[in-house]
Amino acid sequence: MEDVVSRIQEYMDQNGHNATSLAKAIGMNRPTLVHILNGRNKPNLQLLQQLALFDNTLDIRYLLTGDRLTKVSSQEIKKELPPIPSEHPTTKPSEKLLVLNPNGTWNTYTKEA
Repeated sequence: MEDVVSRIQEYMDQNGHNATSLAKAIGMNRPTLVHILNGRNKPNLQLLQQLALFDNTLDIRYLLTGDRLTKVSSQEIKKELPPIPSEHPTTKPSEKLLVLNPNGTWNTYTKEA
């Protein structure tokens, strides 16, 4: 967790923030942020969410892991994804009802046309 805190501190230094200005900018109590920066409290999801909302260029992956996010084009993503199988034209979607019993079993009912 110390690494995450040091990367948050690094972000603050690079962007000219101190605990007071960053806490005000992200809508957090200053003492809470100071406790996180001093190691008394651990950084939580709320802090990371508020930072991400405040600065959309901030690399949250870097804050958490120390690894920079590499930019991947949409063409590269499409190459990596498996093809989506098309539905057979005669296949009709069926409506199912799942009933859970108190003893942990269940019954499935399929709607007939």
